[in-house]
Parts: sequence; C-alpha cells; structure tokens
Amino acid sequence: MKRFEYDILFFEIKKRGDYDTMRRILNEHGARGWEVISAEAGDYGYTAFLKRETPASSEGLGA
Repeated sequence: MKRFEYDILFFEIKKRGDYDTMRRILNEHGARGWEVISAEAGDYGYTAFLKRETPASSEGLGA
C-alpha cells in the first residue's frame, strides 16, 4: 500500500522577484521528491499543497 506525507507552503508575493524565490523553493522540494498537487491564489500570495510517497512500513503488512 502506498503511503504519502503532505506539506503546505505559503509564498508571499510583493514584487516580481518573489516569483523567482517561489520557483526556487518549489524546485528544491521537487528535487527531494515533493509534488505540487494543488495551489491557490489569495489576497497576500500563494499557498501550495505538496505530497510525496514515503517508504511503506512493514508493520502490519504481513511481510
């Protein structure tokens, strides 16, 4: 059975360069296996919801 963990990132956007910072952070998370599953724009910036697969625990799996 696949198992996942989740993370939520908030990016405050006040100037054009903030998008570069957002892109860098998302790329860093992507390199560690995180995938953006949803993103929402709000009054003050963007919220990104991420997930990544975690190793399945052998506990309770009858292995």
